[in-house]
Parts: sequence; structure tokens; C-alpha cells
Amino acid sequence: MDFFLNDKNTISFFTNQNIYNGKLNQDTNVFYFNDTSRNNTQLFLSELKNSNEQYNFDYKMEFEKEGHNIEFEADYSRFENDDDTDFKTTGRTLFPDYKDFVDIKNIQTIANLDYSNPLDSISKLEVGLEARVFENSIDYSSTGLSFDANGNLSPTPSIDFVYGMDIYSAYASFGQSYEKWSYQAGIRIEDVEVKADTNKIRAFSDKYTEIYPSAFLTYTPTEKNQLQLSFSRRVDRPGLGQVNPIRQFSTPLISSFGNPNLVPQFTNSFEVNYTRRLEKGSITGGIFYRKIRDGINRAVFIDRLDLNRIILSFDNFDDTSAYGIEFSTNYKPTKWWNINVSFDLFSQTQLGITERLSVESSLTMEEDIIIEKVEVQNTGWNLRMNNNFTATKKLTFQLFGFYRGPNKTIQFKVKPMYSLNTGARYSFAQRKGTLSLNFTDVFNTMRFAFDATNPFVQHGQIDWESRTLFIGASYIFGSGKNKASKRRQRDDNTKKGNGVL
Repeated sequence: MDFFLNDKNTISFFTNQNIYNGKLNQDTNVFYFNDTSRNNTQLFLSELKNSNEQYNFDYKMEFEKEGHNIEFEADYSRFENDDDTDFKTTGRTLFPDYKDFVDIKNIQTIANLDYSNPLDSISKLEVGLEARVFENSIDYSSTGLSFDANGNLSPTPSIDFVYGMDIYSAYASFGQSYEKWSYQAGIRIEDVEVKADTNKIRAFSDKYTEIYPSAFLTYTPTEKNQLQLSFSRRVDRPGLGQVNPIRQFSTPLISSFGNPNLVPQFTNSFEVNYTRRLEKGSITGGIFYRKIRDGINRAVFIDRLDLNRIILSFDNFDDTSAYGIEFSTNYKPTKWWNINVSFDLFSQTQLGITERLSVESSLTMEEDIIIEKVEVQNTGWNLRMNNNFTATKKLTFQLFGFYRGPNKTIQFKVKPMYSLNTGARYSFAQRKGTLSLNFTDVFNTMRFAFDATNPFVQHGQIDWESRTLFIGASYIFGSGKNKASKRRQRDDNTKKGNGVL
């Protein structure tokens, strides 16, 4: 049994000397924007219906030798969401009231076959196969008007967008330990095919095969000291919210769209870490260097159909690099208090493009748009702290906080972000039953706020459903002798981000 309470979502933009404020009330699903320069109010009334189902199968065969096993796991999930939104506008506007209808269906199938074999007392071999098949469809229709290619208002066309991705991969890793030294080397080969159809016409396709090597070398001179060097290559594929070409939100001067032509982001990472074990915990510090190809980030463009408007989207930017330091600690000052702290400081060089108008006039034409290559040097830092408190054998409390410092991207100067979460957990009936209480973003401080100068002067702030209260209860029936299989941790290699962030 779960119970959620949500706070409010707010989006506000200050663009071209005009102020826009937006709020989403979760109780009534009402969203509105105010344009103070035109005495204009835009009201969004949304009705949401969604359903989700997931099925998982896992079989593990253990051989006589400890750690020698083969495991097959399959997972199928299906998500459907219907969103009917009524847009009402008061004041001076070219657009009459209209309704948008968006139906989303996501289907995902994942199958894994993993084999593990400790060949001898110092060696271990792991190999495996994986198949990931995704199909995401979005049906969009509207009663409203939009600018056509000639700049004239006409009925908004319906869109049937289907985004599919088939990923087939194989991996192998081998490791050995020799007294104070150990190493592990691995490789993953991945074959990917991406198809995006808009109104049953192929809008984008991509097919590639990539190799992802990894290597770790560890030196442990004493029980309290450890040094590790590592190299890895990884991929971050764009998420559905980043490739969806259907308008995701709109204000009088800003519209947000995904970019179906996004390609994956690849990262080569080099790290050196030192760990010191203490009597009551451990401390780890390290340095890293990362080379990023085709980095996926937010992008702002001038709307070619209305040069007084801007389009918020995503794009692949030129190769970038980042280097920095990381620090983490796990410390238990008392029997009832455990602390986890992590901190990282990095410097990043970003290369990309930006747009601006060469003149400011009501007669501005598309020829006045200037596209520039820019280089941004950014220094940022992040701090996280998690506290666990044991009141009794049955009752525990948690306090988590994080702070992300200011940073710069190709388009934005992003302001700091911070939050504080708390929770409690109580066990009963000989630990068969559990009561959970979680309160996220206690002080309602989570927001994405930014300043920008291109293509226009902008000041923006986006608040989402970060403040929630969760109450949950669970109970294990039966003797509890048959425990659930311990699932492997798997990274879906998807770039985080949606139509708002």
C-alpha cells in the first residue's frame, strides 16, 4: 500500500523584458502562464490517465563450485499515458482557445544471459549476452492553430511519432589477484539500430556497432591502504523526452521540443583513486579526466517562423573534456549514527554553437540570424551527505541533503540547486512487516534556474514535483525461507533529461 502527496510545479521565464509565471496544481491539474507586458493569462487544464505493468522472470543454475553459475533474466514492461489538455487564454493574443490530446505508449523487453566462473583461487571469468528492445509511440492531435512553413496560422497537424531502438550486446571480463595486486579487464560489444517515424515516414535512422573496453588495476600494500587506476568507455543514449518532436510545453515566447536527430554521447574516463580504511569507516579520494564526444545538452534556437520567439530543445555539441577531483567517506562516529559524504569538483571545456540576431527591430528577417561557435570554460562542484540514525532495533531515520553549485553551459548560466530529504522506517512482526515514511524536498527548494544572453536576454526558473510525501506498508507472508533472487545491477545507458530540464 502506497500513498503520495505532491506539491506544486512552477515554471517562470523572464524573456525580452516580459515576465511569464507558470504553476501546476496537482490537485486540479491546472497550469497557467501570465504575460504581464500584454495583460495576458494562459491557463492549462490537464486530465491525466496512466497505467503501468511489469513482468520479470529469473532463473539461476548453481554448479558445485562456489560462485560458478549461469543465470537467465527477462523483463517486460508496458506503460500507457493519456493526457488531454485544455488551453485557455485571456487578453491580447493571436491564438484562440484550443485542446491538445497526447497518447503515449512505451513497451520495453530486456533479456540477459550471464555466466560466472571462478577458474581457480585467483582468477574469475564472466561472460554474458543482452537484448534490449524498445518501442515508444506518441499520438498527438490538437484543435488549435500553428504557424505553417509560410508563417501563416493554420490548423495544427496531427502527429504520430514512433521511436524504436534495438540493442544487442555481448560482454566478457577476466580478473586475477596476486597478493597485493589485482586487475580486471573487460569488453562489451554493442550493435544498435534506431528508427524514428513521423506520420509513418522515416524521420531519422541510425545504426552502429561500438566497443566499450574497461580496465582496473588495484594495489593494496596494507589492509588499510589501497590504490586503484581505471579506464572505461561508456555510452549515454538520448531519452524519449529528449527526442520527442511534439511540443512539450509552450509560453507566449518559448516552445519546447525534443530533437529526434540526437545521436548518443560517448565518454572515455580515466581515474586514479586512493582509499584509506579507518577504525570507524573509510575515506576515498581521487582525480579523473573524461573526454566526451557528441555531448547531449540543452539548446536554444530562434524560431524561424516567428523571430520574436525561441525554441528550447536538445542538441549534440562538439567534443568536450572535463577533469577534477572526487572525495567520499563512510564513517560511523557512534553505534547509532552512520554518515556518507561525497564531493566532486570539476573543470570542463565545452564547444558548441549559439544563435543571436544581428539587429533588434520589428522588421528582423531570418537573414539577420547569426550562428556562432562558442567555447565555454565551466567550473562546478557537487556535495551530497546521507545520515542514517538507528533509534531502536525496529526504528531507523534518514536525513539526506545535496548542493549543486553554479555552473555554465553553452546556452545557460545555471544557478545553484539544493534540497533536503528525510524519512523513517519501522519494522514489526519479527521484521515481516515494514512501515515507511519519506518526505522529499522538505523546504521546497528544488528548482532549475538560469540566465542567458543568446539568442535573447533570458531569466528562467523551472520547479517540478520534487516535494512529495510517501507512506508505504509491506508485509512478507509465509516463512520467508524462499528469498528473492539478488538481481544484477544494470545500467540502461540513457541520458537523463526530459521536456523541461
